Amino acid sequence: MHKSINSFFTLLTLIIFSACSSVQVTEEAVADQSVAGVSITSKSIATQAVLANAVVYFEYDQFNLTSKSIQALKGVSELMKRNSKVTISIEGHADERGTREYNLALGQRRAESVANYLVANGINRNRLITKSYGEERPLSLGSNDTAWSKNRRVEIK
Repeated sequence: MHKSINSFFTLLTLIIFSACSSVQVTEEAVADQSVAGVSITSKSIATQAVLANAVVYFEYDQFNLTSKSIQALKGVSELMKRNSKVTISIEGHADERGTREYNLALGQRRAESVANYLVANGINRNRLITKSYGEERPLSLGSNDTAWSKNRRVEIK
């Protein structure tokens, strides 16, 4: 019994450290590096460690993934492969420029871009929920490049 508990804690520690080291928050056009991570309360500590850094940023009017975005998503993909019961929500956002309808569509394209990457890397589509909030849930208020760059994102929860 004591040996299995030690093994469990050793495995948990390895998962946490490997998860933390394999995910990077992208820096595409984010002027202020104080962008906060996602708050997750209902998942395991290891899952929280990976997903807290799983924010993907996009250039203006774009939904394609950059190399830094892919680095952030590799950790999510690995976590999901190790934990077959984890289901995630992929939430697309846009800055305030453009019409409400356009920004909802752009946020959805961004969320689908992330989902497509995960599916291409072996994650079952049934484990991914995509949605768009368009410009409705800004991370940063303001009408300038700094605020807009923080709001062009996908959050994984």
